[in-house]
Amino acid sequence: MSAIGLWRRARRSDRPCAVAAGAVNLPLSCVLLSMMIGGPFFEATTRAQETSAQELAVRVFGCWLAGGLVLFLALGMTRTAVVHLLTLFLPPAVLILVLLVL
Repeated sequence: MSAIGLWRRARRSDRPCAVAAGAVNLPLSCVLLSMMIGGPFFEATTRAQETSAQELAVRVFGCWLAGGLVLFLALGMTRTAVVHLLTLFLPPAVLILVLLVL
C-alpha cells in the first residue's frame, strides 16, 4: 500500500477515530488533573513526592497533546484533532470550575 493510499484511508476513518480519541482523552485528562492536585490515589506524603507527581503529569500531558496533534494533523484528520484538543482541555477546566464553586 502506498503512502497516499494510507493517507486516504486515515482521512476516511476520521469520524471513528475522533470518537476513540475522545473516549481515551476524557479519563486521561481527569487522571492527570487528579495527579496535579493530589486527588484520590495520588496523595503525596512529602513535598518531593508531590512535585514529582506534578512534573510527571505535566510531562505526560504535554507529550500526549503534542503527539496527538502532530499525528492527527499529519494524517489530515482535522475532526479528530479538534476532539483531541477539546477533550484534553475541557474536562479539567470544568472540574476546576466545579471545585472553585464548591
